[in-house]
Amino acid sequence: MNVPGKLGSLYRALLRTLTAWYVLAVMAVAVGVAGGLLAFMFIFPGKPKIGVIEIPYTVISEDSAYSINQFIDYARRDDSIKAVVIKLTSPGGGAASSERLYIETRRLREEKPVVISMDGLVASGGYMMAMGASYSYTQTSSLVGNVGVVAFSDPLIPSLPAENRIFTGPYKMSGFNRREWIGSVDQLKSAFAKIVVTERAGRLRISEDELVQGRIYSGLDAVRLGLADDLGGESDALRKAAELAGISRYGTVDVNLEVMRETVQELDQILASYGTRVDAFDLPAQTGARAPGSVASNETGASDAGGIATLHELRDLIRFGSLEEDREDPLPEFPLNIYRPNIYFLYVGNAP
Repeated sequence: MNVPGKLGSLYRALLRTLTAWYVLAVMAVAVGVAGGLLAFMFIFPGKPKIGVIEIPYTVISEDSAYSINQFIDYARRDDSIKAVVIKLTSPGGGAASSERLYIETRRLREEKPVVISMDGLVASGGYMMAMGASYSYTQTSSLVGNVGVVAFSDPLIPSLPAENRIFTGPYKMSGFNRREWIGSVDQLKSAFAKIVVTERAGRLRISEDELVQGRIYSGLDAVRLGLADDLGGESDALRKAAELAGISRYGTVDVNLEVMRETVQELDQILASYGTRVDAFDLPAQTGARAPGSVASNETGASDAGGIATLHELRDLIRFGSLEEDREDPLPEFPLNIYRPNIYFLYVGNAP
């Protein structure tokens, strides 16, 4: 290309400058950095995260197990969450509900690392849930263990049924005779012990016979005997979760909060079809103004985590359109309490 006069000289000088090796090197580096940033933004959109699930003192019931499972399910569904830390305090609870949480925790472990941080008390069904984790930490002052079953049955010599009560079959009211009931409870105890022995294989340093005595151990003894992996708290659990997931730079996700947010959004969509919105409700007043992490008493005198109870109450609002406690009894005047478990993996302590 011919450029006349001074303009041609400037053009040639600029061309020599742009083709100099140091200029080309700088441009190559700039292009490389820009390409790397674009690739990172589109292939790795954001740094990996560790999900944190907090379960403050909670007796495991059908309601609380349902809510805890919502947390576990969210952590499983969120692909940005590469590992999960569960902060757990629980004396256990219903046998079926406790086993369900163990199964769901183990299922989550199969997809991403799960580290449990045992706080004040992790016993019986709470300890069973902890068996689903990849790794467990406990504090020296924690109370851990209490492998066993608590059950209630009819007296050795049952009272005669009332004259106005009619039933078919000798076991229609109870489902078992006393011997079968005791045998069933013993089977549950053995199944619980097998879970612990299997999950702690190679680390457990007490016999199965000693395990099923139902003892509870300090955190220090729990680690020494292989019931837990190490002494530590939440920060140790986060570091271990990152190590197991193979990540170094990570953020954290408050799973409890995110599930609550999802629930409120779901409620908002339902209420929008009726021409109103969630912000028209005084939700803190509706749910007892309990902050997440506070403790509330349930109908059995046990305690549930406030955040978990609130989540369940929001679900009730979605399902029933009301938070009233006194819904109509489906079987009025029926003489028995129904839909309540009578077999528990529950630490009851030194009750009077």
